[in-house]
Amino acid sequence: MTTSLKSINALGLAGLSLGIGYALGSGKFSLIFSNKQGKERAQHEDKDKSGSWNKRAKDPKPPESSEAWVEVYDEPRHFVEMDNEFCRIIRFRFPPKDKTLFHRHSVDSFFVFFNSTRVRNEQQGHPMHEFEIEAGNAAGACYCTEPIIHRISNLGPNWMHGLDIEIKSLKTKEYKTKPLKETRNIELIFDNKTKGGKRMRVYMLSISTGESVKNLSFIFPKLCMCYKGGKLKVDDADGFTKEIVRYRGTYWWNAEAFKGSITNIGDSEYKVMIAEWH
Repeated sequence: MTTSLKSINALGLAGLSLGIGYALGSGKFSLIFSNKQGKERAQHEDKDKSGSWNKRAKDPKPPESSEAWVEVYDEPRHFVEMDNEFCRIIRFRFPPKDKTLFHRHSVDSFFVFFNSTRVRNEQQGHPMHEFEIEAGNAAGACYCTEPIIHRISNLGPNWMHGLDIEIKSLKTKEYKTKPLKETRNIELIFDNKTKGGKRMRVYMLSISTGESVKNLSFIFPKLCMCYKGGKLKVDDADGFTKEIVRYRGTYWWNAEAFKGSITNIGDSEYKVMIAEWH
């Protein structure tokens, strides 16, 4: 059976948290953002298997299964890179013709994708499905109320690469403010509510080469995920100016409000996905 990404929620989003592959190296690593010469860089670091979230585990009463499975944190194509009080970020990455182990998800999550490809999802207790993953999209899954065990195979020509962001903490289930107004530069690409009542919004901010976007206002805590990298000049409302370089596939957590303008001084379009926390 074949379906599109838009139909994934109807499938319970079984299988969107996989090992996604794409251009950031082959070993386990954690992202450490910028400090040397003003550049953000991904540094590779082998994960310590003794981590409390990184122990192989089997549920005392797992769903019926003909094959062994592991927690998503122990699946070798998934990499836990950041874990704070608000979210846990798991990068999934693997090449064409590769597949994950059967693994379990049990925390409400949303996903962003850096590459387009085609995948097969095998969820235990459900029919197998194949569907297209589109780069620059976001999706969500209600794993707290509907945990799943599944395996993902990469059938497409590109690496499978993206982020599984587990939602650990929200101050309220619903937003107290309306979404940001969509403009030529700001698009609301995900706005959905889990069955547990948690709502999450994700925006795409796009800035063409040489373009300056003024009067930006992001007053909420946010997780920013770079879809297309670039060199930027940032001017905040207090008159502070800085130049920064963002790299595709990197991300950063920012709890501070931002008001000001951003100018793309690089030689290619810049795109960043921004998840609004509340």
